[in-house]
Amino acid sequence: MGITRRIFMLTGATVGGGLLLGVGGVGAHLLTHNRVGVQRDANQSDNAEHINMWLRITPDNKIVVVNPHTDMGQGSATGLMQIVADELDADWSQMQVESAPAEQAYSNGKVFEGFMREMVTPPQWASTLLENGFYRMGDLMKMQMTGGSSAVRFTGMDAMRKASAATRQMLISAAAAQLDVSKDSLSTNMGSVVHTESGQSLTYGELAASAATMESPKKVALKSPDQYQYVGKPVERIDVPGKVFANQDYGIDAEVPNMQYAAIAASGVFGAQVKSIDNLDEIKAARGVSDVMIVPDGVAVVADNPWRAEQAARTVKFTNESHANDTLSTESLVEGQRKALAGELTNGMSTGAPADIEATVKAEYFVPYLAHASLEPMSATVWQQDGKLHVIAGVQNPLGAKVRAAKEAGLERDDVIFHSRQMGGGFGRRVAFSMSGDEPLNWLVQAVRVAVDTGKPVKTTWSRETDTRNDVYRPMVLARFEGALADDGKPSVWRSRSYGKEMNIKAVAPPYDIPNISVDYADHPHPVPTGFWRSVEHSQHGFFVESFIDELAAEAGVDPLQYRLSLLDDNSPAAKVLQKAAEMSGWRNGADDQGRVMGVAMVHSFGSTIAQVVEASMTPAGPKAHRVWCAVDCGIAVNPQAVEAQVQGSVNFALSAALHGKCDLKDGGVVQSNFHDYRIVGMADAPRIEVELLALGSPVGGVGEIGVPPLAPALCNALAVLDGGRRRALPLV
Repeated sequence: MGITRRIFMLTGATVGGGLLLGVGGVGAHLLTHNRVGVQRDANQSDNAEHINMWLRITPDNKIVVVNPHTDMGQGSATGLMQIVADELDADWSQMQVESAPAEQAYSNGKVFEGFMREMVTPPQWASTLLENGFYRMGDLMKMQMTGGSSAVRFTGMDAMRKASAATRQMLISAAAAQLDVSKDSLSTNMGSVVHTESGQSLTYGELAASAATMESPKKVALKSPDQYQYVGKPVERIDVPGKVFANQDYGIDAEVPNMQYAAIAASGVFGAQVKSIDNLDEIKAARGVSDVMIVPDGVAVVADNPWRAEQAARTVKFTNESHANDTLSTESLVEGQRKALAGELTNGMSTGAPADIEATVKAEYFVPYLAHASLEPMSATVWQQDGKLHVIAGVQNPLGAKVRAAKEAGLERDDVIFHSRQMGGGFGRRVAFSMSGDEPLNWLVQAVRVAVDTGKPVKTTWSRETDTRNDVYRPMVLARFEGALADDGKPSVWRSRSYGKEMNIKAVAPPYDIPNISVDYADHPHPVPTGFWRSVEHSQHGFFVESFIDELAAEAGVDPLQYRLSLLDDNSPAAKVLQKAAEMSGWRNGADDQGRVMGVAMVHSFGSTIAQVVEASMTPAGPKAHRVWCAVDCGIAVNPQAVEAQVQGSVNFALSAALHGKCDLKDGGVVQSNFHDYRIVGMADAPRIEVELLALGSPVGGVGEIGVPPLAPALCNALAVLDGGRRRALPLV
């Protein structure tokens, strides 16, 4: 997730307005905003004390981490528990986690704050204003966001870590008062406060009620890495057993009494609405069908089981309203992007005097629209009960989804009860807003519409075909690059132009020491709905930038890995991960006796730096990646086992896109429909992946997305060594 100009302006207005007003008005509101109090008021549980933000302690000495992030396979809940357990001096057997309810009290401003602080370092005196301001922004934007690799690095290592350290101090203060001893004479161990001199001890559960009445300390002493017992150690993920034994509840597993099932026949043209159903009587007469209705972007068929609903939906005939996208095609869109790149552009970054230097190396790159293709298709179960609208679904922003459901049903937010579930993949598909302004929760909107209009409990599930053809897609992007070399072979100029509004210019600019850089983009919208896709802008621009730097290395006649190193500080994380990847792979710049070649790429994204070396060859079926070596600097790896798994998963996700992924447009809609023509890499084609984590003292970074951007350029750079041909367009097969 990037920070849009609109969000920046809104946040600046909130915080800046308070500064202008001094301690009155907005400023006073932000300074006095008591987030812990808000959450305590929202939690009326009789069996636990909400002692600090995101934490509860039960009388029987259980520590409950209230997790504002949802699970889509990243394993972040385990990492959050590790962080809390360390700062609290807890025993692992005490630890529990529960999902935060979809309530405003549990909106999470740490996501906004984390991204903003990566771009701007605020003065110390503004810290309270900023922190509270971002939580108020979370309220305003209805955010319980899971995305941008933010759960562990922002919510965990910032909010929960500080809250846990503060809680530990509060428990010590409560014990000191109860035992009538000094706080300095007390220590904590295994979920208890201990007075060593007398041998007395009190469990956290015994102290929680007293501690919860105290003010949370403003300054806390955080543990150093050498004091960690859990952080930095491999811990078995708490979500794995439920998945292995198939008893984990996903949104698609929902069952409620008297439930009906809905399937969707989509309009087939982006933005077009159905005007009439041409064979309505025929569909209504189909076995098990109870309702047929026009819904946003299509037609819904409700039946007594999902198979009958889907079969009936596939036979629906309808007439659309005419729409400007009726003739949309990939060819017309590419031509439109070419014209846009030749027109007036927006400058995102400029250093030196790039316009004064003639380019000698030029390249045009292309990536297509991509669907998310998560294993669990879009599904939501909706029913009305006791004057409330209930929704069961797996989403990346439960609070935002709840607000959207209320709007569609014409209800107040508090009249909707949202039951959040784990997701069978998300990758940005299940967020509550999109980059293009289109409706990302189109499937949820349809589900609410069906249940409200029929007055029945209905589970609406998209087929794989409906899912593939009605996504909010990774943008299709055309990009043009120009460069020139100085006498020493190093780049003297770098110029790039790309299509589409760029929210994160750091993803677009080269990470190398180049004296003259110009980064421009065509600030034009996409007629196709676009949204966040795993690694967001880094997905496209990692491919562009790391391919072009390889082309400059080839022009200079220099080993591409050494060329990159020559443009980096030797002690930088970027240089260190490249050196480690070279060591891991036994780097070579040429083919071995089996016809295998290596390519390299390095990308910094989401606060982490990763270098990948791909060993590949050409087979009769096309390119094949045999091995991938990944060197990662993500700061402290809270759970190394989970980090390794996320990087491995990202590599295969990215390889599927590089080899096969594309969504072609024809007659206003997507041509691809299922995994036969929107292929993913199978186990037989998956490479052997090795991951090493470097301890470089960097700040904690994200890991869920970082393995995606380097894969495609590293693979294409390898194939260029094999035959000299540059692959500048994806997919490769």
